[in-house]
Amino acid sequence: MVREKLNQKFRYLLNFLFEDPKKFVRIVVLSVCCVVVIFQLTECFRKLIRPPVSTHFRFELNDTMVYPAITLCRDPPYKYEVLRRFNLTLHPKYANAFDMFNFNESSLEELFREATYNEDEFFIAYALNQDPENIKTTPNMHLNLGNCFTLDPLVTTSHTWRDAGYSIFLQHDSDDDYSDQLEDVPGWHVFIHDRAEGFAENRAQSSGRVEYLFLEVNEQIEVKMTAQHLHMLPSENLCTTVLEMSSTRCSELCHWRHVVNIAGCTGPWMPDIEQRTCSTSNETQQLIKHYQLLESLDSSVCGCYQPCTAVIYTTFVMNRKRFNISVPAGHIWLYYTSKMVTFVEEFHGYDLAQFVADMGGSLGFLLGLSVLGLIGLIGKITEILCLRNLIPEEEITEKQCEAKNSQ
Repeated sequence: MVREKLNQKFRYLLNFLFEDPKKFVRIVVLSVCCVVVIFQLTECFRKLIRPPVSTHFRFELNDTMVYPAITLCRDPPYKYEVLRRFNLTLHPKYANAFDMFNFNESSLEELFREATYNEDEFFIAYALNQDPENIKTTPNMHLNLGNCFTLDPLVTTSHTWRDAGYSIFLQHDSDDDYSDQLEDVPGWHVFIHDRAEGFAENRAQSSGRVEYLFLEVNEQIEVKMTAQHLHMLPSENLCTTVLEMSSTRCSELCHWRHVVNIAGCTGPWMPDIEQRTCSTSNETQQLIKHYQLLESLDSSVCGCYQPCTAVIYTTFVMNRKRFNISVPAGHIWLYYTSKMVTFVEEFHGYDLAQFVADMGGSLGFLLGLSVLGLIGLIGKITEILCLRNLIPEEEITEKQCEAKNSQ
């Protein structure tokens, strides 16, 4: 019985479609247009749920110029005559350098304090905007780079060019006794970075946002600098908007804690870790091995993410020339040549207003629909689905009479 009713309705539907070829063509065209519209609206909904990210570049002329921090590390970083006195024949970054170190007579703190260079041995003079009081100097110990010094700017400048920038005079020594130990030419590693982020000797922890230069002994370089402010969307990047602590410092502490948890002790280049200092050769060797092995540790396990807002500095060496004074030395100028600053901002490239516009455009262009036409279309579709208009009224009346007689 049910099959007969379905067959009958199907026959009525065929008669309805093919009794008027023009009507059939209109229905086919309308169906194709509906499929296209549904596809386009699906794409619009997808973009509305997960909008694409667009990048906007803009340029501004700053009235005040904010200078970056500069971290300077000496090369070679250690006094080899002092290392020999402590029975080290290799750079301390090598674990087997501590085979002959006598922990009964000396400690690691003494070794690193005496074998590295202090501020008086490092600088001749420095200034920002022609005043040394505009700079704060902070020492920071590292295993590979020795004792480095970070210069933090305390002021901003209202103009550009050399007189308003950094001027740093560095001193070295000319002792050739350890020249066979050098891996590179003697000089200074210059790291330029955002003051808020700080510096770590591990490049992975510095997130690749550190500009690097190398200054050789008896050399003077002039470096111009540009600043690019980056603003990323936290929903589209693994970044954080929390500014209480730098991601570089967080990654560095994460690295140190993992190393110390394995080795069971710490070293002088890892301050702020509540653990005893290594006191045997075996402990020190294990500490150095794991320090080097875990340098590519994914710091996200500690909840460390890159900042969504950052300043990236780009440098261009304009001039290199010999610099000869009474002692082996080096000189670097670092300054802005323009007040133009670049801002790179991410934003969502699709919103509700664009969705409504796309939806109206798709419906209007492909189907030629207005609001009133859409109401009529919905009514016709309802009639077709219900098939009420396909069944002759006489047959409906006849079936109703048969139903009454059977009762």
